[in-house]
Amino acid sequence: MSQERVTITEPLILALDTSSKTTSMAIARGADIIKLFTARPGDTRSEHLWAEVESLLSEVGAAINDVELFSVCAGPGGFTGLRVGIAAVKGFALATGRPVIGVTSLEAAAMEASAAEMACAMVNAYKNDVYWQLFSFDADHLPVAESEPRVSTVNETIETVAEIDDLVFVGDGAAASAEIIRQAGGERFKPEGENKEPLWRIKEPNDALANQIARMAFKKYVRGETHTAKSLQACYVRPAEAEVKLSLGLLGSKIQRSIRAE
Repeated sequence: MSQERVTITEPLILALDTSSKTTSMAIARGADIIKLFTARPGDTRSEHLWAEVESLLSEVGAAINDVELFSVCAGPGGFTGLRVGIAAVKGFALATGRPVIGVTSLEAAAMEASAAEMACAMVNAYKNDVYWQLFSFDADHLPVAESEPRVSTVNETIETVAEIDDLVFVGDGAAASAEIIRQAGGERFKPEGENKEPLWRIKEPNDALANQIARMAFKKYVRGETHTAKSLQACYVRPAEAEVKLSLGLLGSKIQRSIRAE
């Protein structure tokens, strides 16, 4: 990954998230979002993705070759959707010769917090689990990892961060577990004085993760933190169910060959 700060320009950015229940994509000019698309939950992403990208670009008078920076959610999230989005962006980057920036779903969720806060980003991992990670923020309001991304139950996550007094919970996993977090936080959800915020807070997530991905991608682009299609990597945190079964020898030989080829 290149890390040389570049001259500030306002590239045309295509940001894509297929890791969530709802696919979203955004067109940005530098830091400004100029067009947003959110797919209906349940739409077949692989079948409609290119048509949706093409339609979104045409609405702003652009084509795929006009995009100067591609950005994508690199996970963690739904395995199938995640792979669809990353494969698409890698293809776009290879075809156009443009750079790409991967943004994790946890980083994107953390962007909802203010720069002065410590954030615990929580993303739905299903099976009663959440992906989570602690972040502080630098002078450019970019999330700085204070822990590795992990997967655990909501209660286990709260136990791990219990010693942090001033904390904001962000992401769809936090929103879905708001009552559990409030019960665990107790008095920390009650302001200590007039016009003061509680020590623990929960912020509602932005349904369109592509917004935050585009914002963060531009900040990284200015720093020169770009990838090529080849160097872009997914952040899975835990193996897919098929990979677990493969390790246990529970899949047929034809399926095993298919997974190993990916």
